[in-house]
Amino acid sequence: MPAMLDALSPIWINSQSAVERLVSCCRRAKRMALDTEADSLHSYFHKVCLIQVSAGERHFVIDPLAVDSERLAPLFEVTDDPGITTLLHGSDYDLRVLDRDFGARIRGLEDTQVMAQLLGEPRTGLATLLENELGITLDKRFQRADWGKRPLPDDMLAYAAADTAFLHRLADRLRERLERLGRWSWAREEFEKLESVRYSPPNAGPLGFERIKGARALKGVARDRLATLYQWRDGRARELDRPPFKVLGNHQLLELASTPVRSLKELQRCPGVGGGFARRWGREVLAILHRPEAAPPRERRGDQPVLSSGERRRLRRLTAARDAVASSLGLEPGILCSRAVLTAVACHTPLPASIEGLEACGVTGWRLEVLAEQLLAACEETDQH
Repeated sequence: MPAMLDALSPIWINSQSAVERLVSCCRRAKRMALDTEADSLHSYFHKVCLIQVSAGERHFVIDPLAVDSERLAPLFEVTDDPGITTLLHGSDYDLRVLDRDFGARIRGLEDTQVMAQLLGEPRTGLATLLENELGITLDKRFQRADWGKRPLPDDMLAYAAADTAFLHRLADRLRERLERLGRWSWAREEFEKLESVRYSPPNAGPLGFERIKGARALKGVARDRLATLYQWRDGRARELDRPPFKVLGNHQLLELASTPVRSLKELQRCPGVGGGFARRWGREVLAILHRPEAAPPRERRGDQPVLSSGERRRLRRLTAARDAVASSLGLEPGILCSRAVLTAVACHTPLPASIEGLEACGVTGWRLEVLAEQLLAACEETDQH
C-alpha cells in the first residue's frame, strides 16, 4: 500500500518550548526514531536543515535553522541517554553531521540498515526494506530537494517525516528475524561501534583533483590545467556557498583540461558550459587554460606497501575461506570481514596460529566467533606452502 504521507501530519518545531514538548514525548516513549536532512546538494558549507523525530505515534520535524544548538541541547541529552533507544537508518552520516553541527552524541543506538545487512539482505535502502517488510511504498519525489529553503510546503514536511515514521515497525520486524537466527548480539555489537563515530573534516589535499574519473590519464600540461581549474572552481564555490559541481561539472573540467578552448565563443559552445558561465568567468578560465600552474607531483606508488607473491597467495586462501563462511551464513563477504583485515592477517609475521593472533589483526567479536576456525586453518595451510 502506498504510504499515506498526508496522514502523518508532522509537528513543526521552531521554538525552545516546542523542543521541550518533543523531549517530554521522547522520554515517555523511551524509544525514538531520528533522521536528518542536509543541503549538501545545494551549498558548499553543508549544514543540517531538518531533524526528524518520531516517538510514540507522533512525528516531529525540527527546524535547526531557527532553533540554535543551545536550545536543542535537551534533545541531545535524550539521545545521549543509553536508557532511551534511538533508531536510525544508515546512521554513519547522521552521526557525523550531528556531531559536527551540534556536538551531539547518540547512545542506545539501533540502526535498521545494519540489521538488514546482518540478515544478508541484498538491498538495504530504507524504501526497499519498508516495501519488502511492511508493504509500505515511500514517495521519493524530494530526494534532491533543497531543505534549506523556507517555508517548506506540507508535502515536503510529510516526505521528511516518513523517514522516521515507520522505523519502529521496521526495527521490530528485523529484530525478530535476527533473534530467530541468533544474530541479535551481532547487531548490538555493531551498534556499540557506531556510537563512537565522530566527525572529522575532509582532507582533499593538493591531489583532490585526481579523484575525478579520468584524471589519472592526463599528463603534462593537461594535468596542470586540470589541477589549476579544480582549485579555481573550489575557490568560486566557496565564495558563492554553492557545491563545486554547480559552478562547473567534473566532465567539463576534464574536457577543458584535455582539449582547451582558445576563445570565449569556443567556451560558450562547450556542452554543459554555456553563455552565462562564459560571460561571468570566461576570461579567468581562458587565462588558466593558457597558463596553468604546475600540478603537484603524483604520489609515488613505491611508497605504498606491495604484497609479496607469498602474501598474495595467503590472501587468496584467506579470502576463499571468508567467502565460504559468508555464503553459508547468507552474508555479503565484505560485511563478514573486510579485505583490509584479511590483508593484515596475510601479512602478519608470524602468521596467526591462535585466536589471539587473529584478534591482533583486527578479527574481533562475533566475526572472530564465526571465522576463527576457517581462517586459522587457511593460515596453517598457507604456512605449509
